[in-house]
Amino acid sequence: MTANYDAERKDGLLVSYKVAAGVVIYKGSMVGLDAAGYAVPAADVASMAFVGVAYDKCDNAGGGAGDVAVRVWKDGTFKFARASASQSDLGKTAFVVDDNTVALSSSHGVAAGTIVEVPSADAVRVLIRTAVK
Repeated sequence: MTANYDAERKDGLLVSYKVAAGVVIYKGSMVGLDAAGYAVPAADVASMAFVGVAYDKCDNAGGGAGDVAVRVWKDGTFKFARASASQSDLGKTAFVVDDNTVALSSSHGVAAGTIVEVPSADAVRVLIRTAVK
């Protein structure tokens, strides 16, 4: 650079992503980017990039790719379903199963974050900061 530049800083805790065609993303669900770079409900699929947790519902069921955008939390801890959760899960990586479920392993290695609390036998609290793209 040879002159000052206003980089338009934002905090980055809430980021918007254009949503894929025909997709509904629900508030509180895990969100991923598909191979084309559009937001979709997170899932354990090849080329999925976990980007955070939906701040609010976004309905693009009748729209084309990119017609609407969803706001996504990039940091924080969130409670997700986990079958047979136990205290020994603490500190382990949680992997995406679907948009509201995590496990300790997965077929495609889509990490959701680090387990920081086990509030019940069927849920864990995940710190997403360690995994968001």
